[in-house]
Amino acid sequence: MLEFKKTAPLAQIGMMHQLSAPHWAQLEPGFTTLRECTAGEVISERGQPLDHSLLLVDGIVGRRIKVGRKQGARHHLVALQVPGDFVDLHAYPLKVLDHDIVAITDVQMAVISHERVKSVIDDQPEFTRQLWSLTLVDAAIHRHWALRNGTMRALQRVANLFAELITRMDAGGAAVTGSYALNLSQPHIGDACGLSGVHINRVLRTLREANCCTYVKGELVVQDRAALNLIAEFDPDYLYLPGS
Repeated sequence: MLEFKKTAPLAQIGMMHQLSAPHWAQLEPGFTTLRECTAGEVISERGQPLDHSLLLVDGIVGRRIKVGRKQGARHHLVALQVPGDFVDLHAYPLKVLDHDIVAITDVQMAVISHERVKSVIDDQPEFTRQLWSLTLVDAAIHRHWALRNGTMRALQRVANLFAELITRMDAGGAAVTGSYALNLSQPHIGDACGLSGVHINRVLRTLREANCCTYVKGELVVQDRAALNLIAEFDPDYLYLPGS
């Protein structure tokens, strides 16, 4: 993990557009340092006291929960964060988390102290409401993940996950080329969708043969987004995208 001083203002991207421009202008200077972590690195562990929160600038971060106490117990991926997301804003009121935060890819994050968060929202109920809304969107996404993995078939689950991620990445300023560097391994996709490696191989092949999208070496190339959304039965309302 590397940490260094921020030398230029951060762009207001993705879910940060939930904040008004004046409120973003108040919050942004509080991000005084940047932190870089490599893929697979644990950023914070369950139960670790936290006095700061992290805004994802680049890469993909996951939230994972260890199931079981015995040696060899598995970690399960329960959320993915994309640029423009606070990965742990809920640590501000909770102070400790019930899950680990881990770098899925190489990532860069901006650090803001909870003391600074408190100073900018004190006596500003509208600012507080806007920050609170970010955690409420997180909750909506968690509910959708539970619904997806509990009710959808394998093909629909993966298509739905892809549709969600690229929609969120578009809001974060991803290049509009039809190609997305997700850099998720097949085990990551399987874990996020509650599927085995055999299922993932079969689903990726089906999506490719449908001329819908192709996923190779972490790169998702979307040939027909409408077809992907149709297979996924994707409705982005639960993302509460800025401006929607």
